[in-house]
Amino acid sequence: MDTPAAGQVLILLFLMTLGFLSFKLKITNKEGAAYFSSFVLKVTLPCLILSSFRRPFSRELLGEAGTTLIAAFAIYTFAILFSLAYPHIMGMKGPERGIHRYALIVSNAGFIGFPVVEAILGPLYLFHASVYNVPSNILAFSIGAWLVAKEGNKPPALSLKILITPAMVCTVIGFVMFLFSVPLPDPLEQGIKLMGSMTTPLSMAVIGISIAQSDIRKMLGRLRVYVTVLMRLLLLPALTFLACYLSGLRGSLLLLPVLLTAMPAGSTTSIMASVYDVAAEEAGSIVALTTLMSALTIPLIVIVIHYFV
Repeated sequence: MDTPAAGQVLILLFLMTLGFLSFKLKITNKEGAAYFSSFVLKVTLPCLILSSFRRPFSRELLGEAGTTLIAAFAIYTFAILFSLAYPHIMGMKGPERGIHRYALIVSNAGFIGFPVVEAILGPLYLFHASVYNVPSNILAFSIGAWLVAKEGNKPPALSLKILITPAMVCTVIGFVMFLFSVPLPDPLEQGIKLMGSMTTPLSMAVIGISIAQSDIRKMLGRLRVYVTVLMRLLLLPALTFLACYLSGLRGSLLLLPVLLTAMPAGSTTSIMASVYDVAAEEAGSIVALTTLMSALTIPLIVIVIHYFV
């Protein structure tokens, strides 16, 4: 890395701060932030993913992608099992159980994780991040959605169509182009790369705007919310690190799954809560608190891992 990890994290915090100040100074507003979010999710992030696969095919890289995918499925399988037991450990008996389970399974690995990976590990590892995020995209709208829906009064609205997102489509297209080394005209290649490079500053600014909009008093929920936040941001990354280290992963291939596991709860947590009318306010608290506290926990995790490994 050209810049120490701590310095890269400070850059991200600076971008978040600019977003925060832009809202407080009324340069941006809630509606503008919503458009920015949609633009990132539907345009710049898919371009970033597609650009990450624009690498010459090699068996070594394909092998690393396989290792990354196996690690992802193993980690998400553990997260699902842990989330099923978690409400019983915490003594939860109400419909909020589904929301807490969802938050432990689905992180904001795409919207926040990709910019963090790009800043900490470099753009080359966006290829691995895209592969790692495949199970998350599937789980968010299948098992995750079912866990929330079964606590409410609405049947799960599950279909293959909801899995067809711009990010998922670009992941599949990008991987096929990588396998067959499909060339692109240089202007198109550079245009995709340039559009994708907007993801980091825009997404970090949107997070800052979201934090600026949050009502701190409403975010301060019950004890179980704080426990879930700590599980999401610290315990799961720590267990991921231990499992990956014991499995023989080292260097950036070790840091990658830990970083993506350390991301805050996915914004889809609130979306699912609204769709199925299940503990929407508690879902908002979990998303807001994990996002806010991740500004402290992600630098801590990066520094600790770089110190010991």
